[in-house]
Amino acid sequence: MNIFDKIKNIIDRQKAIDEFYDDVENLDEVLLDKRLEIFQEVVSPRLSKIGLKNWNGKYIWFSDFNNEGIKHVVEYNVLKGFGGSFSFGNCFDYVPTISGKKLVNHRTEKSTKIIYFKRLEGWQESFEKNKPINPDRISTINEQKFRDSLERVLFNNVPKIKSWFEGKSTLEENINGLLYDVKNPVFEIGQRIISSEYILAFLHKQKGDLNSAEFWLNEHFKKRINSELEIELLTKRIKN
Repeated sequence: MNIFDKIKNIIDRQKAIDEFYDDVENLDEVLLDKRLEIFQEVVSPRLSKIGLKNWNGKYIWFSDFNNEGIKHVVEYNVLKGFGGSFSFGNCFDYVPTISGKKLVNHRTEKSTKIIYFKRLEGWQESFEKNKPINPDRISTINEQKFRDSLERVLFNNVPKIKSWFEGKSTLEENINGLLYDVKNPVFEIGQRIISSEYILAFLHKQKGDLNSAEFWLNEHFKKRINSELEIELLTKRIKN
């Protein structure tokens, strides 16, 4: 970190402290019912314009599956300290996930889940670089701050989300994106259970390339995050 970055970091930390004290003085948290009312008013119409016409009534907005079995999804994530942000990505009707002792498909509206997962850029950068200010943070301190921060985050990010969806609408586009992510992994604390390699295994199975599917599943197993039972379940699904 150079001297200018250090100075900026100090200034940002002071801003974060000042904002914290201001929030304490003006605390009137936006609770779930009011939050959902505002989501229906503000978020749903905005995301509907980029094809996410379905809302689960809480924190997930999604498109219909396209003809390649791909569904675009946006999710609101609750963060510590009276806030939240959005993640986005794709759900696939041929990529299962593990739940308990079985594999669960995600083919229905109720089971919609982000499988190919991305954070908003500002959130990812603040997370990765331990920055005190997350520009994509939505404050729930009070209704005015909630509305203002929600509008700002949507204004800054909906075009970026739309562009990502447009470039990840086919099987091949998703494979290419995931291959890039394998070579250029983003910072995470720990290991995501649904790794890029995991998704690549099932995308190649869908493509009919079983050799590549088995290769990528074995790459995922090298991360040592699955039990013996889970390894057996996943291997059987790839081979059958």
